[in-house]
Amino acid sequence: MDQSADLKAEYENRLKECEKNGDSRGKAETLYEMAKLEISEGNQEQALLMLMEAYSRFQKLGESKGHCFAGELLGQLLFVSGNIQDGLAVVRESFRGFTEIGMTEEAEKTGQLLAVMEEHAEGQ
Repeated sequence: MDQSADLKAEYENRLKECEKNGDSRGKAETLYEMAKLEISEGNQEQALLMLMEAYSRFQKLGESKGHCFAGELLGQLLFVSGNIQDGLAVVRESFRGFTEIGMTEEAEKTGQLLAVMEEHAEGQ
Protein backbone atom coordinates (compact mmCIF):
# COMPACT_ATOMS: atom_id res chain seq x y z
CA MET A 1 0.00 0.00 0.00
CA ASP A 2 1.23 3.50 -0.73
CA GLN A 3 1.68 6.22 1.84
CA SER A 4 -1.51 8.01 0.83
CA ALA A 5 -3.62 4.88 1.25
CA ASP A 6 -2.05 4.24 4.66
CA LEU A 7 -2.82 7.80 5.71
CA LYS A 8 -6.42 7.54 4.48
CA ALA A 9 -6.90 4.32 6.45
CA GLU A 10 -5.46 5.98 9.55
CA TYR A 11 -7.83 8.96 9.13
CA GLU A 12 -10.81 6.64 8.60
CA ASN A 13 -9.97 4.82 11.83
CA ARG A 14 -9.59 8.11 13.66
CA LEU A 15 -13.00 9.26 12.37
CA LYS A 16 -14.63 6.07 13.63
CA GLU A 17 -13.01 6.55 17.05
CA CYS A 18 -14.20 10.16 17.19
CA GLU A 19 -17.74 9.15 16.29
CA LYS A 20 -17.71 6.33 18.84
CA ASN A 21 -16.45 8.70 21.55
CA GLY A 22 -18.62 11.68 20.57
CA ASP A 23 -15.48 13.73 19.88
CA SER A 24 -16.74 16.48 17.58
CA ARG A 25 -13.50 18.47 17.75
CA GLY A 26 -11.42 15.41 16.87
CA LYS A 27 -13.75 14.67 13.99
CA ALA A 28 -13.45 18.24 12.70
CA GLU A 29 -9.66 18.11 12.92
CA THR A 30 -9.54 14.74 11.15
CA LEU A 31 -11.89 15.91 8.40
CA TYR A 32 -9.66 18.96 7.86
CA GLU A 33 -6.58 16.76 7.53
CA MET A 34 -8.42 14.36 5.21
CA ALA A 35 -9.53 17.29 3.05
CA LYS A 36 -5.93 18.45 2.65
CA LEU A 37 -4.98 14.94 1.53
CA GLU A 38 -7.89 14.85 -0.94
CA ILE A 39 -6.79 18.21 -2.38
CA SER A 40 -3.24 16.93 -2.84
CA GLU A 41 -4.70 14.04 -4.84
CA GLY A 42 -6.90 16.32 -6.96
CA ASN A 43 -10.21 15.27 -5.35
CA GLN A 44 -11.60 18.76 -4.84
CA GLU A 45 -15.26 17.75 -4.60
CA GLN A 46 -14.56 15.25 -1.82
CA ALA A 47 -12.34 17.80 -0.06
CA LEU A 48 -15.06 20.43 -0.31
CA LEU A 49 -17.57 18.20 1.47
CA MET A 50 -15.09 17.37 4.22
CA LEU A 51 -14.12 21.00 4.70
CA MET A 52 -17.72 22.15 4.88
CA GLU A 53 -18.38 19.70 7.70
CA ALA A 54 -15.12 20.53 9.51
CA TYR A 55 -15.79 24.28 9.16
CA SER A 56 -19.29 23.89 10.55
CA ARG A 57 -18.13 21.72 13.46
CA PHE A 58 -15.35 24.14 14.41
CA GLN A 59 -17.86 26.99 14.34
CA LYS A 60 -20.37 25.15 16.55
CA LEU A 61 -17.58 24.30 19.01
CA GLY A 62 -16.39 27.89 19.16
CA GLU A 63 -12.98 26.65 18.02
CA SER A 64 -11.75 29.85 16.37
CA LYS A 65 -8.33 28.65 15.25
CA GLY A 66 -9.67 25.51 13.54
CA HIS A 67 -12.55 27.51 12.08
CA CYS A 68 -10.12 30.00 10.54
CA PHE A 69 -7.79 27.38 9.06
CA ALA A 70 -10.67 25.32 7.66
CA GLY A 71 -12.33 28.48 6.39
CA GLU A 72 -9.24 29.66 4.57
CA LEU A 73 -8.99 26.39 2.67
CA LEU A 74 -12.76 26.11 2.16
CA GLY A 75 -12.86 29.64 0.76
CA GLN A 76 -10.12 28.85 -1.72
CA LEU A 77 -11.90 25.71 -2.90
CA LEU A 78 -15.21 27.53 -3.25
CA PHE A 79 -13.45 30.26 -5.21
CA VAL A 80 -11.71 27.95 -7.67
CA SER A 81 -14.88 25.90 -8.15
CA GLY A 82 -16.70 29.03 -9.37
CA ASN A 83 -18.38 30.17 -6.14
CA ILE A 84 -16.31 33.33 -6.16
CA GLN A 85 -18.35 35.51 -3.80
CA ASP A 86 -18.85 32.72 -1.26
CA GLY A 87 -15.16 31.91 -1.42
CA LEU A 88 -14.20 35.53 -0.84
CA ALA A 89 -16.63 35.83 2.07
CA VAL A 90 -15.24 32.75 3.83
CA VAL A 91 -11.62 33.83 3.36
CA ARG A 92 -12.51 37.33 4.64
CA GLU A 93 -14.04 35.73 7.73
CA SER A 94 -10.85 33.70 8.28
CA PHE A 95 -8.75 36.83 7.89
CA ARG A 96 -10.85 38.63 10.53
CA GLY A 97 -10.68 35.58 12.78
CA PHE A 98 -6.90 35.23 12.56
CA THR A 99 -6.58 38.95 13.30
CA GLU A 100 -8.94 38.76 16.30
CA ILE A 101 -7.15 35.82 17.91
CA GLY A 102 -3.75 37.44 17.41
CA MET A 103 -2.32 35.05 14.82
CA THR A 104 -0.56 37.86 12.97
CA GLU A 105 1.49 35.70 10.58
CA GLU A 106 -1.59 33.74 9.49
CA ALA A 107 -3.60 36.96 9.23
CA GLU A 108 -0.90 38.48 7.02
CA LYS A 109 -0.73 35.38 4.81
CA THR A 110 -4.53 35.23 4.56
CA GLY A 111 -4.68 38.95 3.80
CA GLN A 112 -2.26 38.46 0.91
CA LEU A 113 -4.31 35.53 -0.36
CA LEU A 114 -7.47 37.60 -0.12
CA ALA A 115 -5.89 40.46 -2.10
CA VAL A 116 -4.91 38.07 -4.90
CA MET A 117 -8.38 36.51 -4.90
CA GLU A 118 -10.10 39.93 -5.01
CA GLU A 119 -7.83 41.07 -7.83
CA HIS A 120 -8.63 37.90 -9.78
CA ALA A 121 -12.38 38.29 -9.11
CA GLU A 122 -12.32 41.85 -10.46
CA GLY A 123 -10.76 40.57 -13.68
CA GLN A 124 -13.65 38.15 -14.26
